[in-house]
This record gives sequence, structure tokens and C-alpha cells, in this order.
Amino acid sequence: MKRSETAPERAARDIRNLIKRRELKAGEALPAQRSLAAELGISRTSLREALATLEALGMVHTHAGKGVFVADRKTHIPLDQHRNQQAAQVYQFRLAIEPYVAGLAAQMRTNEHLAALQDSISDMRDALDGDDLIAAATADTEFHEILLAASGNPMFADAMHPAAHIIHENQMLPFANATAIAAPLSEHEQVLRFVREHNPSGARDAMHFHVLSAATRAQIAFLRP
Repeated sequence: MKRSETAPERAARDIRNLIKRRELKAGEALPAQRSLAAELGISRTSLREALATLEALGMVHTHAGKGVFVADRKTHIPLDQHRNQQAAQVYQFRLAIEPYVAGLAAQMRTNEHLAALQDSISDMRDALDGDDLIAAATADTEFHEILLAASGNPMFADAMHPAAHIIHENQMLPFANATAIAAPLSEHEQVLRFVREHNPSGARDAMHFHVLSAATRAQIAFLRP
């Protein structure tokens, strides 16, 4: 069940390592994108997706016509209007589906699902301890994908699959909030607790709280019925 790291995520990791290796400080510019892609041996497409990942995580910010700069992770940078609206729509979608999925998972899960969920939590904890937000976000996404499998209804995964990339980016946004960096981990632990106990209402409520809290940490407001 373990989720494989994508090429853009590997590229994001390479860029993050480059920032550390060159000891670039907040406000300093990264190399021009053409040069950066050549230096890292990646395509311009992978580079753009990697930079979008790092921007979602609050590590860099892009100024049109000026370049890409190292961000100050202590300062939250709001999304532009288009991306804010898109993020709000994703949170609406997730809130409509994921609590129900968590409730089903609490009834249908196997011991293998429980082990995989615990592994993803352990991976996130290790990543946060190592200040590796890319790995933390990957473990976050993996946790939710395991719950989809544990629900016993593949139609949920099929419904979410076309939006998998944007959902993964959405799950990165709360990690940009440095003041609440460990909150997703504790919320996952709470969901797992109820899934392990075969408590569908508890799992549903815990996931509802998790999605709403993630939106709050990302400073995304959206209409709820």
C-alpha cells in the first residue's frame, strides 16, 4: 500500500537539498529555472511541479517575472485568489467524502490496514522530526489513501482519483503553518484510534474535525451546508 514518491516530489527534495547545501536564506533567489532544471537533470515540467510543491509547503515563493525565492517559513504567505478558491473547493469535496470513508473504514478495516495506517503515522513523525516536509506530506496523503482502501468500497477511490494531484497539493498546505506543524500527526492518531476500536461515529467525527482543522491551518474558508 505504500505510496511511491513521484518525479516532481523527488525534484522538490533535490531543490530543498540545494537550498540547504548553498545555505540560502529567506529572501534569496534560486537559480533561474532553466539553469536549475539543467543542474538537477530534470524536465521543466517536473521543475514547475516541484516548485508548486515547495510553494504549497511554504518553502519558496514565486514572483512573476522576477524569479523564485526562499520563503520565511515563520511567515504564512496567503494563496492567490484563484488557488484559494481551488483549495476551498477541494476542502468542500474532502469534507463531503472523507468522514464517511473513515466511518466505513472503522467497520471494514483489516489488521493489514491498521498496520499500514500506523506505518504512515510513524513515517510522518520521523519526517517531522527530521524537518522533511515533503516526506511528511507524502505520509499524510498515504494515510488518507489507506483509509480509502480500508472502506471496502473502491468507488470512493475512483471518485477521488482524477483529482489526486490537486488533493495531494491541498494536503500540503497546512504544513506551511509552522506554528501547528505537528497537528496533522495528532489528528491522524485520533482517527486511527477510532478505526482500531471499530468506532465508526468516532472515526467519522475525528476525520470531520481533521479536514476542518486542516483548512483553518491553511487559512482557507469555504461554505458548508
